[in-house]
Amino acid sequence: MRLQLAFTLACVLLTAPARADVPKQIAKFVENNCLDCHSGDDSERGFDLDGLSFDLADTSAHDKWVRALDRVQNGEMPPPDFGTVEQSEVDAFEKSLRPRLISTETDRIANEGRSTIRRLSRAEHINALRDLLRMPLLEAGDKLPPDSLSDGFGKSSSTLPFSHVQVDRYLEVADDALRSAMAPQFEKPQAKKTSVWLKDLRGQTIVLDKGKPREQETLRLIREARPLYLEFKHGSGIPLIGNERDSTFESHPGNFSTKKHGFVLDEKPYIDAIGIVSNAPMKIGRASAAGRYTIRIDAFAFQAEHGSVEPTERTEVIAVYGESELLGTFDVTANAGLQEVDVELKADEEISVAMATLPLWRIEIGDKTARYLSVNVPAVAIKGFEVEGPFIDVWPPESHRRLFGNLPLKPDDTTSVGYQVDAEDPTRDAQRLLSSFMNEAYRREVSQRDFSIPMAMFERRLLAGASFQDAMISAYSSVLCSPSFILVELQTGELPPNELANRLSLFLWNAPADKPLRDSLTVSVASDRSSYSKLVDKMLGDPRTDRFIEHFLDHWLNLREIGVTEPDENLYSGYSTWTLDSMLMETRSFFHELLRKDLPIRNVVDSDFLMANGELAELYGIEGPVGANVERVNLEDDSIRGGLLTQASVLKVSANGTTTSPVVRGVYVMDRLLGDPPPPPPEAVAAVEPDISGVTTIREQLARHRADPACASCHRKIDPPGFALESFDVMGRFRERYHSLEKGESAVGLNRRAKPIKYKLSLPVDPSGEMEDGRPFAGIEQFRQYILQDERAIARNLLERLIIYSTGHPVGISDQQHVEAILDATAESGYGLRSMIHGLVQSPMFRNK
Repeated sequence: MRLQLAFTLACVLLTAPARADVPKQIAKFVENNCLDCHSGDDSERGFDLDGLSFDLADTSAHDKWVRALDRVQNGEMPPPDFGTVEQSEVDAFEKSLRPRLISTETDRIANEGRSTIRRLSRAEHINALRDLLRMPLLEAGDKLPPDSLSDGFGKSSSTLPFSHVQVDRYLEVADDALRSAMAPQFEKPQAKKTSVWLKDLRGQTIVLDKGKPREQETLRLIREARPLYLEFKHGSGIPLIGNERDSTFESHPGNFSTKKHGFVLDEKPYIDAIGIVSNAPMKIGRASAAGRYTIRIDAFAFQAEHGSVEPTERTEVIAVYGESELLGTFDVTANAGLQEVDVELKADEEISVAMATLPLWRIEIGDKTARYLSVNVPAVAIKGFEVEGPFIDVWPPESHRRLFGNLPLKPDDTTSVGYQVDAEDPTRDAQRLLSSFMNEAYRREVSQRDFSIPMAMFERRLLAGASFQDAMISAYSSVLCSPSFILVELQTGELPPNELANRLSLFLWNAPADKPLRDSLTVSVASDRSSYSKLVDKMLGDPRTDRFIEHFLDHWLNLREIGVTEPDENLYSGYSTWTLDSMLMETRSFFHELLRKDLPIRNVVDSDFLMANGELAELYGIEGPVGANVERVNLEDDSIRGGLLTQASVLKVSANGTTTSPVVRGVYVMDRLLGDPPPPPPEAVAAVEPDISGVTTIREQLARHRADPACASCHRKIDPPGFALESFDVMGRFRERYHSLEKGESAVGLNRRAKPIKYKLSLPVDPSGEMEDGRPFAGIEQFRQYILQDERAIARNLLERLIIYSTGHPVGISDQQHVEAILDATAESGYGLRSMIHGLVQSPMFRNK
């Protein structure tokens, strides 16, 4: 049968006019070792070598032959149960196939380049607008369609197509961004101060129930400080005078069914603070205009022991949030007082604060008028807060000047912005402004042909009666929707300085190159290795590198999905928005430390330090950090922490909100950190669902699963990292026993709503396992040491991810020599991250299309 199939393959491959001759050595190897499983419609995993063309100029056929070669080289094929294959056969197969694959790919790259023309990704597009318009807070990315991913990143031409929807959105985003860049009004907005100090909220009678509440002096709390009033209404706000609870203060929550309003009454001496035991966010203000604001809060920390104020040694965190991100933090101790933080806000952006490190979300037990009497928890006393701003140094703002230079404004109440841009010579001014704008937007010198289209748009709109600024907005919109702004233009062969600058910027700043960078990267700098390296170091020291760190980690480690699930409050305690923020801060700070200090690649798996704040120190059970700021913490030699492998962000994103799965985590580690992804499971095999009843462990269920021969070979690779990480729950907290809802010892404590926790301490966790080659390990510490025996493989994986991210193209077979050269050059430094980036940007893969 095998001989018949081999003869069929030989006939097909050797006689088809569209295919080149199959070398005898390759045909012989395929005949002897492959066709039993990879032939015809029933080929294993759909990989049919019987019908595969050997026309290597066909990229699809070429890629499949590369895949076949890789599987053979890695020892995965033929499978062990097939029988022993002589190494001489493997060597002959590789010696015959590899040069042909490399030669074909090299020729294609010489003619076409490694990557093809593409558009800016969504993130690159919005960053380009932010930089061009001098608007770092500009938000428009949600108006553009999401990008598809290729090899884990949205940087490839194959996943960045055009469509009519895309073009329509470009027009919408351009118009919105340009109008947002204009000064929103004629006069400079004046700074205002909005204050809420509890000691001042007194002396007014509040009558809410047609005179039924006693008429006496009480707080102006409902009208002037509604967020604080709601804490009283929910029964979680503790009325304080100094460091004592005010027992004369009355809070009446009201009754929805009888339409009876709630109210508060306060007799002298009046309260001067409110104790808060909830971490739910409170809205404290809204930005009247875009600009810098100062937020002040007077607060101190205490222990709320059934309503009394007790001393504490804890440091609590008050987090300040905008509508989409964390803006700043306050560290609050028992002796804290008035603090302030400066933040940048968008126009009309709402500001919220949360007592981020407090354990409760809401109290749902006890008398509603004083629920705080039922708990003994950390708390924060708020004496008051203040929002002041906007503080604007220049008017019109820099974004407006980017569009209209120093042209004066004249009042005009008929326009939506209340002014007109006063251009004495509209045509001349438009030519000057457009020329400057286009030179930066197009990232190259602008030709007369480039210039003629937007200028004609301006003149047509002006002739039709539009105002100068509206005509300019139309012209600018045409620039922002043109291929020269939207596309990443690359010439085949070695990149000229301006295109090299653009590729560097898209890599390290996740945005097209600005004019200063293009001016810095001259021909002489590009041709001098030392000067070029100094320029790259300067870029790595720029704050815009944070864009690269955030975006790269979001995709490499899949951190962009970290908030998709939330730990089940019935199974896991101590999770909040601040926990999630802290997880991301740790991983980004850790990667930044690797980059800044050029630390060896082994730190990805096992480091002698971590970057943590008080929230993570509590989660990890370590001493040291308190408060909001992330700091470097040195670890003991026997610590289970260290490296990305045991960081909470990685452990959370590789789990769901209820359970951990060794299969999911194993696949994640093999793919993301080790660069050895297993093939997808057969369609007929059902997924293993962990049992949260506490009756069986996931290990017991997997033992039955692995009994299926179709599953066993892959699980030998997947299970080891998955089992090693079973010591960590869905939040990354260390555990020795599973949590269950049915079987086990009842746990003691309160959940986020101050109700008794429901989970039970169930069966013990077993983090031991066996490596693919049979070596046993007892837990995560020994597992890490095993995989660190091949640091080069870890370095190769990260380097290849960086290559894909920076060039938009996966590593081809002809690129492997350059990859190994970079690894050789950085081996002495332990494959330092910064060194590998320098090696990459100097390599032909990066410096050529």
